Amino acid sequence: MFNNLSFRTKLISLLISAILGFAILASVAVIALTSQQEASNTLKQYFSSQASVNRLSMGMLELGDRLWALTDTTYDDYQTDLANSYTEYGTLLTTEIELIPDEGIKGALVDLKDHLVSYEIALEKYVAQKGKVGFTTQSGLQGQVISLSDQITTSIAKLSLLKREFVNIKKAETTYLIAPTDENMQPIAKSFERFKVRVDNFGFTDTIGKQSDEYYAALNAYRVEFDKLVALSISFKQEKTVYDEYRDAAMTLIADAVKTAEDRANTQSQQSLSALISISLLVAVFAAILMLSIGKNARNTLQKVVADLTKVKQGDMTAVAEVNKKRNDEFDTLGQSLNEMTNGLGGVLSDVVSSTSEVTSMVTELNNTISNIASSNRSTTDRTNDIATSTDDISNRIASLSDTTEELRGHSNETYESAKAGAKTIQDVLNNLNEAVTQVDITSQQLDELGRLSSNIDNVIEMINDLANQTNLLALNAAIEAARAGEAGRGFSVVADEVRSLAEKTVDATSKITSIVGTIQTSTKSAIASMEQGQNSLKRIEASGSQAEDAIKTIEQNAMTSSDASNLMAQSIHNVADTALKMSGDMDQIAEQLRNDSDSIEIIVSKTEQISGISSDLAGKTQVFTLPSAAV
Repeated sequence: MFNNLSFRTKLISLLISAILGFAILASVAVIALTSQQEASNTLKQYFSSQASVNRLSMGMLELGDRLWALTDTTYDDYQTDLANSYTEYGTLLTTEIELIPDEGIKGALVDLKDHLVSYEIALEKYVAQKGKVGFTTQSGLQGQVISLSDQITTSIAKLSLLKREFVNIKKAETTYLIAPTDENMQPIAKSFERFKVRVDNFGFTDTIGKQSDEYYAALNAYRVEFDKLVALSISFKQEKTVYDEYRDAAMTLIADAVKTAEDRANTQSQQSLSALISISLLVAVFAAILMLSIGKNARNTLQKVVADLTKVKQGDMTAVAEVNKKRNDEFDTLGQSLNEMTNGLGGVLSDVVSSTSEVTSMVTELNNTISNIASSNRSTTDRTNDIATSTDDISNRIASLSDTTEELRGHSNETYESAKAGAKTIQDVLNNLNEAVTQVDITSQQLDELGRLSSNIDNVIEMINDLANQTNLLALNAAIEAARAGEAGRGFSVVADEVRSLAEKTVDATSKITSIVGTIQTSTKSAIASMEQGQNSLKRIEASGSQAEDAIKTIEQNAMTSSDASNLMAQSIHNVADTALKMSGDMDQIAEQLRNDSDSIEIIVSKTEQISGISSDLAGKTQVFTLPSAAV
């Protein structure tokens, strides 16, 4: 039954088996990982509880160490830290109790939490009583006793009899403060009675007597509070012992749970590993058996196909490959295709055998035809070579004519450029003449203005002369009036003479200015006349220059037309030369192509002879094939 399965079906079966094997392995791995994760979480919680209890132990140890170094200064901070610590540790234990999975550990933690509260209360009471008794010799009741003792010592410092008795009390006081027992109190009581009698005898009842009574009352109160401190200390130690026992019990349970969880995790890990290895081996063995079976079937089928192909290779066209119609897989399709190929190849070979003789005869006829074409092609090649020679001669002549035309175009361009330069020079001259005419016009206008201004100067001079004459008349009248005035007008007469003299000088100066202005006016009129003549000459020159400019422009236009014609003629000759060169090149290419065709035809003749030989050889080789009788 397995042999009738197709190769594809076998491969699919192998793939499905591999997928199922991997799925089983993945399931086992997931289960193992889940178990490992659960064990890890349990261990993590146990370790967390263990760390919390350790933290609690360290915190309690630190608070205990601080207890013996307490002072009045640090007492309040210690109380605050104590309250915060118990709140923190209580919350921590509550969290662990909620999360711990083991009921035994959970009960141990609950007991630990309860005794932690008792421990906290006992510690708080002990610390409070310790503060009341006195952390040092300077605090609490102990400090009060010493302070009162020092006050009495100061009060009786000059009373030697009282002082001698009180020294005995001070000596016994040190021992009493360390251990306030009845035994240690008796020496103090006896010495105090004697001291009290002497105080009363000396009449110090109201002063030292009151201090001593207060001191003795403090000693008795100290004993009472010290006894309470001892009782609280015993209670605190008992609570501490119980707390330590519950803490150790919880730690032991947690340690045992951790060891148990670790052992369980190791066991699960070993079991998971064994399961993975076993399933992996089973999957591998099953896949190997399936692959060997598939490989064996595929190898047998391929060997049969190779054997049939070997027969075909040796020329046996009657070979038939085995085909399993029930299985009908890829190898059966290959065998079927091989059989079809053998049958088709047998038919083709039969056709080749029958066609070989026809090809031989057609090759012979083709050889004869190609020989005629080769002879005709050689004649055409000779004629083409003659045409190419004539075309080369025409190209050379046109090239010479092109060079001459190029030289003529160069001369025309030079003529055009010269005419263009002359036109530019004349244009520059005319521009300069225009500027000169403009300057002459401006100068003429300025001279006219100068003549007009000189006329104004005459008017001013005439006005000055009139003023000078009037001034002279006024000076004369003033001299006459001064003469009439006699001695009183002598000074005024001198001034009138000076004014008349100044008027005469003004007349003389204006006469000279009039003469100079006349000369200037004469020169100005002469200059104006000269400028008008120069202006007329420049205008005539300007008109002649315009005519010359027009003539040069005409020459330039003619030279440009001649240059354009020369360029056009040179371009046309260049085009003709290019066409002739192209024709020459084309003829050369045609001749070369004909030569190549001749060579190709010779090659075709040679190849045709080779094909004839190959056809003969092919006819001989086809005789080695064993063809089916129907094909023959």
